[in-house]
Amino acid sequence: MIGRWFWREWKSPALIIVWLALSLAVACVLALGSISDRMEQGLSQQSRDFMAGDRVLRAPRAVPDAWLEEATKAGLTVGKQLIFATMTFAGDTPQLADVKAVDGTYPLYGELDTQPPGLKAEPGTVLLAPRLMALLGLKQGDNIDVGDARLRIVGEVLQEPDAGFNPFQIAPRLMMNMADVEKTGAVQPGSRISWRYKFAGTPEQFQQYERYLLPKLQPEQRWIGLEQDEGALGKSLQRAQQFLLLSALLTLLLAIAAVTVAMSHYCRSRYDLVAILKTLGAGRRALAKLIIGQWVMVLLLSAITGSVIGLIFESLLMHLLRPVLPGELPAASFWPWLWAMGSMVAISVLVGIRPYRLLLATQPLRVLRQDAVANIWPLKVYLPVMTGVVVALLALLMGGNTLLWAVLAGILVLAVLAGGVGFGVLKLLRALTVKHLALRLAINRLLRQPWVTLSQLAAFSLSFMLLALLLVLRGDLLDRWQQQLPEESPNYFLINIAPDQVEPVQGFLTRHGVKSDNFYPIVRVRMTEINGHSTEGNPDEALNRELNLTWQSGRPEHNPIVSGYWPPKAGETSMDEAVARRLGIKLGDTLTFMGDTQPFSAKVTSLRKVDWESMRPNFYFIFPPGALENQPQSFLTSFRWEGDNHLLTELNREFPTVSLLDIGAIIKQVSQVLEQVSRALELMVILVTACGLLLLLAQVQVGMRQRHQELVVYRTLGAAKKLLRTTLWWEFALLGLVSGLVAALGAETALGLLQTKVFDFPWEPDWRLWVILPLTGAVLLSLCGGWLGLRLLKGRALFRRFVS
Repeated sequence: MIGRWFWREWKSPALIIVWLALSLAVACVLALGSISDRMEQGLSQQSRDFMAGDRVLRAPRAVPDAWLEEATKAGLTVGKQLIFATMTFAGDTPQLADVKAVDGTYPLYGELDTQPPGLKAEPGTVLLAPRLMALLGLKQGDNIDVGDARLRIVGEVLQEPDAGFNPFQIAPRLMMNMADVEKTGAVQPGSRISWRYKFAGTPEQFQQYERYLLPKLQPEQRWIGLEQDEGALGKSLQRAQQFLLLSALLTLLLAIAAVTVAMSHYCRSRYDLVAILKTLGAGRRALAKLIIGQWVMVLLLSAITGSVIGLIFESLLMHLLRPVLPGELPAASFWPWLWAMGSMVAISVLVGIRPYRLLLATQPLRVLRQDAVANIWPLKVYLPVMTGVVVALLALLMGGNTLLWAVLAGILVLAVLAGGVGFGVLKLLRALTVKHLALRLAINRLLRQPWVTLSQLAAFSLSFMLLALLLVLRGDLLDRWQQQLPEESPNYFLINIAPDQVEPVQGFLTRHGVKSDNFYPIVRVRMTEINGHSTEGNPDEALNRELNLTWQSGRPEHNPIVSGYWPPKAGETSMDEAVARRLGIKLGDTLTFMGDTQPFSAKVTSLRKVDWESMRPNFYFIFPPGALENQPQSFLTSFRWEGDNHLLTELNREFPTVSLLDIGAIIKQVSQVLEQVSRALELMVILVTACGLLLLLAQVQVGMRQRHQELVVYRTLGAAKKLLRTTLWWEFALLGLVSGLVAALGAETALGLLQTKVFDFPWEPDWRLWVILPLTGAVLLSLCGGWLGLRLLKGRALFRRFVS
């Protein structure tokens, strides 16, 4: 019986919209949840291998030998690593390499994947990444110059257990033995190096050793356990992750709206049927069995189709994102499925319980009186409760993410605007005297049912706004990066320039017709006090590592002053406003730094907006000229060169201790990653667009029966079909135009919050929204009105099949 009832009711377009919307909600949550869960499981299960040890001690300088001797006494196995960048040469071809010098214990955990298999970096030999081999045109058995040392290539390093996940690594890997570091001459005072000490042992051994070590650690030294390992995700990939979350949020919101409209319309269309069945003797229990059974069957069908769609989308997303994902990922756990099914059930219960309750409570009197509707669960109580529960569940699902509140703020503004603008437009239309008959009939139709008109306006505006948010932000993901890099921006950086090399390097570049940027002096220090209070124990990144300070008289063009004045005077400094906000530092505060020679203090007199993605020299602090001359220093500069490698080879031969950084290669690599991610995000746009179209179709379904009755009356009075089709066209065109304007206002509000608070983009009003949304809304909905007119005017039998 339930099956026959379900099959009969399945022909209703409203029920099909409910099924499709729930299926898309399941697909979205399942696809994104599975990917997130697989990445989390993979990183958790392989954290020891990724670290190549149970604990890691990171330091910018070598630690005392006594610390390592104590670890050995405690029974721990200790391995040393030294990380630095230097130039390598194959004949006259130079290439920057990311060097990892290791000892014989490497790796303590995990597998070092090499070709041929089983190789290690022995003294006098090196292992090269395949990319480095290709760039230099080398093969196994060839020699490579690393600084002043010539080493033999014994094979390729394909995968390191502790390489981590860093798609933005600036140079390909070269692995060598720790015994050969001194021969290269590449590590000089002031060089940028990182020491990593890997430890392996039992929990009891670590407990004993940590009692000795932890009190001795300095702020720039970090003791990292398995649960503290940090992945090196770039900011652009973080934005892509936020975008995926935003796509899931918009899909769920549109699905909830579509299910709400379609389910309410379906239940209202069945009031007469239930009233007749009750008149014929159907009991409440039997009707409840039919209605609940139908509901359960819709949920089961949605779960099946949503799961299939979700798995397909997960496979496509994994395929597109594989170049930027870490290795092979384990299968997803049960949690994404639980979240997906829970989301479907929660949506259907929250938005369907009242319509179905009203349907079940339909009175037999409705057979005689169409206005006989059960009065239970008033909307003024039900809507606030349902909205609160939906927001709470979304906050739980999204983890209280900022983008949730930004989107909800935009929707709140849209709701207020839809009400205010809608009433204003209705009053304006009421005051107008329109001679065009079709337009006048359309205006009268909108004025006759103001609350229905406002609900349609709100639904259409919501669809347009959320789709606009997704499309604009997707374009920003790539466009903002490209806009920040002018065509003539430098593509090479020179770093680790000694003070006595500044003039020779500058002269070399001038002789070869290369225009260089400023030579920025760099001093490495750490912040020790804020207003006389020690920073020890503060977990902030800026306080637990060495900072690069500089001094200059001119303000960098890409560093606008947010507050205070420029230039700083003696004893003053200009600070990055983001770091100042994070540390609670204000104008007038005094900061104390510890360099290699002596401590010094400075007052913060200006805050700058630092664009860290501009690929130009940027600094947390800028001092006045001469303020840091007593500290050991090196210099940095940049230039643009698009010629052959002969100049670069000659430059590195003449200045072997100066490191050349190819920013052009970094930009190209980042662009490739962003392009890959952007392609994956297009799939999410498809999901959101589908849900938006379902909401539009659901809203069009509302009022079709009444529209048909009105058209029948008009036809009886002699109105032509062309006039009636034109009337519907004007009605939906007006709705689309106003909806587009309201959506533009709501989208600007949400974009301002999302771009500044979530995606960290500079926000500017987008004039395209104010043109495209109203025009698109008018055209799209007018076409919908024309299509509706053709359907309704084809005859009563066809209409009955369409709305049944």
